[in-house]
Amino acid sequence: MWECECGREPLDYRLIWLRFLRRIWILPIAVLAGALVVGAAYYYSRTATRGGRTYQAESIFYIDFAENSQGEEYDYYNYFTWGEVIHTDYFLDYVYEEMDGELSREELATYITATVDSDVRYLYVRCNTHSPELSVRLAGIMEEIVPQFAGIREELESIEVAKKGDKALDSSKIRLGNAIFLGASLGLVVSVLGILMGLVLDTAVYLPSTIEKRYHVVCLGTPFLPEFAPNWEKYLKDASKAALVCVDKDVSLEELKISAAGPECIVCQNPVEHPEELERIRGCDRVLLCLKAGCKNHEAFVRLMEQLGRQGVQVTAAVLLSADKKLILTYYRSRA
Repeated sequence: MWECECGREPLDYRLIWLRFLRRIWILPIAVLAGALVVGAAYYYSRTATRGGRTYQAESIFYIDFAENSQGEEYDYYNYFTWGEVIHTDYFLDYVYEEMDGELSREELATYITATVDSDVRYLYVRCNTHSPELSVRLAGIMEEIVPQFAGIREELESIEVAKKGDKALDSSKIRLGNAIFLGASLGLVVSVLGILMGLVLDTAVYLPSTIEKRYHVVCLGTPFLPEFAPNWEKYLKDASKAALVCVDKDVSLEELKISAAGPECIVCQNPVEHPEELERIRGCDRVLLCLKAGCKNHEAFVRLMEQLGRQGVQVTAAVLLSADKKLILTYYRSRA
């Protein structure tokens, strides 16, 4: 009983590697595409969906704390305290009036923040907006009102401007380079895995030896190989008629260069689709299956073999046509 080994034959890593090299041009395209797609998506998400780039002007204030009744400085103005105080009406009303109502109090509360680090005597007021001019302008207003805050709080002796926020730096934190590198890496990995998966799952026949390993049918080779002629002579000697059964519809037999001294060759179409061809095939001494290389014809070949088996037709051998000469010669040369 004829059996097919498709999917069970060992992987031919040499063939996969040679075919992979032919698709290596896909890798730089995939890398470029990945970098562009991920980079553009990241840039859009960081700018368009978040209002665009942001610019921060930072003012630094030095705080001189007053002393309590025990002679100790007040020290409870910490990070959380300044974060709440800076958004009180005392500051927001002043900035709102100085801006002539151009910005709402809600917007001002979003744009202006205050914090202290390990040294609570240094207060950092940051104005972060989508315009460098607006950020600098808000910083200038804050440099006017923050020192005045010491006059209404007994805990504060004085507040002085240690550094003016007269420059607004880009604070968007857009790491476009990282996004582009990530996209390029993803493009490379996905393309390599995609190519390898496609090569592994490809059931097309590229080598004569694949026919023998997979379908357990003797393969005479392909016409340009030196062993083809001796094989043809051996398997067709003493035959008066030989049926050349074409597995594929568009297979070309011109490359066979059939010798007039050999048996009469009768070209037959696939009997699965043309049952009338069975009589012609039975009338021949030898039956050769002509398979086109590199085509999706695995199912057609299997179906043909099963049908010929049901009809009691003995297949003599197979011939691989339209094969890639450069691929095959490189494959066997690399094995030497």
